[in-house]
Amino acid sequence: AGGDRSRSSLHNPLHFGGRGGDTLFVLPANAPSSPLSAAFNMRWVLVLLSAAPAATFRLAVPHGARALPATTPTQRPARTLPTVRAEAMPTEPTEGGGVRTLEVWEKYNFAGNKAFWRDLRRAVYDGEVKAADLERFEGFCDNYRANPEGGQTDPLTGQCVCPIGNFPGLSGKPIHDTSDLKWVPEFERRMDVIAAEYHRFMSQATGEMPSSYKSRKATSDSSMNPANSWMARNAQGEHWAGNDFHSLHLVKGLAYRPLAKTFPGTMRLLESLDLVADRSVAFNRQKAHTGLATHSDKMNYVLAGHVGITLPADCGMEVSGTEFKWETDKVTVIDNSFPHHTWNDSEEDRIIFYFDFFHPELSAEERRALMIFKRTFKNHMKLADKERVTNLASLERLMGLNVGSDN
Repeated sequence: AGGDRSRSSLHNPLHFGGRGGDTLFVLPANAPSSPLSAAFNMRWVLVLLSAAPAATFRLAVPHGARALPATTPTQRPARTLPTVRAEAMPTEPTEGGGVRTLEVWEKYNFAGNKAFWRDLRRAVYDGEVKAADLERFEGFCDNYRANPEGGQTDPLTGQCVCPIGNFPGLSGKPIHDTSDLKWVPEFERRMDVIAAEYHRFMSQATGEMPSSYKSRKATSDSSMNPANSWMARNAQGEHWAGNDFHSLHLVKGLAYRPLAKTFPGTMRLLESLDLVADRSVAFNRQKAHTGLATHSDKMNYVLAGHVGITLPADCGMEVSGTEFKWETDKVTVIDNSFPHHTWNDSEEDRIIFYFDFFHPELSAEERRALMIFKRTFKNHMKLADKERVTNLASLERLMGLNVGSDN
């Protein structure tokens, strides 16, 4: 980093270390002609931080300062560094010249994080659960540790799972026979409440309405009309689903959203049959003359229920080569880890009710452990983000730089 400059000119170099202390570079903190001059601004620091979110910063002893060869941080495979913008999700370039949002397991890697596994085990094994009851969950954890940023695709079926979605020992079927699911008769007997609450909500054109999960950042005016509660998947223009797919979320991840209070009967139905998992409960809208490209949701421990709400004539879905059309009086259950796509070739928007629920072959202990895993993962994501903010503040203070400034 210092070129041919003498060691004495490298006063208090700043080491940018990855996990395990691997040094990415050594830069002088006060040499005016060094890369830390005006040309080296905070944008580059943001890119470097995105490559190693768990990195630590320290001042080296002056007499031991020297330029070191660059190394790759442990647990991070080489890739084109993602573009990072303030308040934006990290992205990386695609071969077609576009960008894609990094998956959560690409942005956060806790496979070698001792604190993560310590916190997980303390919560899972709380004295009431036996290790013998969670043998498959331990296999799930082993799968994540073995391949934290990859995943697995079955060459015969196309079923694709991500590092945090690969639960061993579960049967995989693209489309499930609902006669094998004990809860289906009761669900279909009572599911008229779902469409009734949806139409009632959408018919209210005025009044303060509960918002969907992202609308807390919106103005109060946007919540006055239920139509404005629909949220696009790519709020920042980078999600693969595009601007033609929108959702009204009742549940997202581990939390109920404010909108759930407007659908009390729907939520009571799902809760009474234990059909709320850790992913999504939502009304999904596909605009006319659009569709979702073939993809996998990469989680094999949850299944997805679909109920038709507004169904134009020419719309449908294909899962692993099998086509089907939604119905308003029946539920269809699919495994989203198999490749699937949708189409709506009609002149109207298509609306379905969508809910994720745990695979029926999971035990109660395994469901609980998976929920704890996701909650622990989310907590450590927050810690990593907080550490990143602290590191940026340290860089600004040590280097005399201002975030967002070109000078």
